[in-house]
Amino acid sequence: MSGPTVVIDRLSATLRHGPGEPPPPADRLRGPLRHAVAGPLETALNRLALPPGRWCLARLDLTLDLDLARPDPALAHDWSEAVAAAIERTVRAGRPAAPGGLVHYRHDVELLADAVAGLAAGRRERLWAWRQTGVLRPGDPAPDASPGPALLAALERHPRLAAAAVLRAAEHCGLAALERAWGCPGWQRLAALVTGEDRPAPEECAGPPPGPATRALARDLLAGSRLAALVRDSRLRPAEPTPAAWAVLVLAEADPAALHRIPARPGLRGLLADGLRALGGVPVRPGPGRAAQPRELPEPPDTARPAGPPAGPPPPADAPRADAARPGAPDPDAPCADAAGPGPAPHAPAAGDPAEPAVRAPRHDGAQAGEQAREQAGEQTREQTGEQAGERPADAADGADTGWAGLVFLLATAAVTGLPDRALDEPALAARPLPWVLHTAARALAPGIAPGDPAALALAGLGPDRAAALLRARPATPREQDAVSALAADWARATAARLGDERYAHDPSGAVLAVARRPGRITAETGWIEVRLAVADTDLAVRRAGLDLDPGWVGWLGAVVRYRYV
Repeated sequence: MSGPTVVIDRLSATLRHGPGEPPPPADRLRGPLRHAVAGPLETALNRLALPPGRWCLARLDLTLDLDLARPDPALAHDWSEAVAAAIERTVRAGRPAAPGGLVHYRHDVELLADAVAGLAAGRRERLWAWRQTGVLRPGDPAPDASPGPALLAALERHPRLAAAAVLRAAEHCGLAALERAWGCPGWQRLAALVTGEDRPAPEECAGPPPGPATRALARDLLAGSRLAALVRDSRLRPAEPTPAAWAVLVLAEADPAALHRIPARPGLRGLLADGLRALGGVPVRPGPGRAAQPRELPEPPDTARPAGPPAGPPPPADAPRADAARPGAPDPDAPCADAAGPGPAPHAPAAGDPAEPAVRAPRHDGAQAGEQAREQAGEQTREQTGEQAGERPADAADGADTGWAGLVFLLATAAVTGLPDRALDEPALAARPLPWVLHTAARALAPGIAPGDPAALALAGLGPDRAAALLRARPATPREQDAVSALAADWARATAARLGDERYAHDPSGAVLAVARRPGRITAETGWIEVRLAVADTDLAVRRAGLDLDPGWVGWLGAVVRYRYV
């Protein structure tokens, strides 16, 4: 994001002459206006020194004294400079100059998420901003009459950001609000959008049971998924095939690289869907094309509802919150039936063995499995809340300092190393999601880096508020550690070759340290990672090698990655 973009929808002027002065011609301002919009106004706006992001100002009233005896170009220049200065004063003061509002979106994911949350929750106070930024466009379904189709139309224009935006929105407005807005067909449409398919792929039901590695992977994905926690907390009873669509979103959230490699993980999407059914209190029962024996259910998520950055700027204090489900329990066998009835209330948690296996034995009573999943989720949530209470930064949107900010630059040499396919195709890593592989590789590449260092987490596509499950993951087996060590060694060699410095020909680890060991501040949110570094720390060797060029959208991280020198 190189700088702010300022768009003025309508510019109007009213001419008032002083007392005792003859009225000027009615069209006296027409010439200066034409001159202003032809160049001087754009020049003045381009010089604005605004903080990064999208600034939306509903209305700006400005009073300006003009000497109408001056030529039109001079008046246009003065007018343009005054408009730009007034915009900058208003933005920096943080208050709109007139009723209507001033809204700041730090990036497009936040903007899109705010629109989704607002439309789903029935909030319209920022409708003008969503239209001003092009999220809502002429010809879209009317937001008041059809909020679900309207927000789906907005998401279809941003397919890469759709999953991250919906997840952020669900945390802000509640999963039930989205369910009311678009229902089962909307979830299916969203899943198809995220996977890039014309229609969502059917859930795998037949075939051999998933192997131990796939079951362990499913457990880890659910354990690190906010969406799974939201499903549990919403008490929705999802109708078929909504859980299959949610499974796609869990993959997009927790292991986006695996999203388009489903054939390499047979049964994974079905396991995730079964786990989400259990969290929603829906029995896992055989159906057409489903295996005769119920699949083994993975453990429920062990993440609390996070206190991460909201979907967008905070709404007014009296804005409605839509996180209550509609009453009534639909028939779960009816396709796309109304599925917003409340599930069973959580019971008191049972004492669990922390060393119990990653995947439980097959159960034939789906209702009992769902109840047990809810019980364990409740206990794990309380534990997680206590653990994170003292760890979370005061404002995650401001980022966190690190001495390893350059570690994220290694994304530039990831493709040469074979990522992400190399990790996905490695049999020794079949039970691990890609974020775990990347985080483990980061610790091998940067000896001494703390597991929770923002740079190590950012290289895995995570922020501190989403790292709890990763940091508590089971230790690597010898085979896994060997595979990651080989990956890290090749990654270091690729980085050394990119630098082209003979000093590192026989010391690739030294090349990694030269690139990675630099101070900075990292903001890592769902769908967005930004690394801020000091201009004084600009490294010509890094720049010549192109390591600090903005990666932009990194699909296998599920995030936009930006570098900013300040």
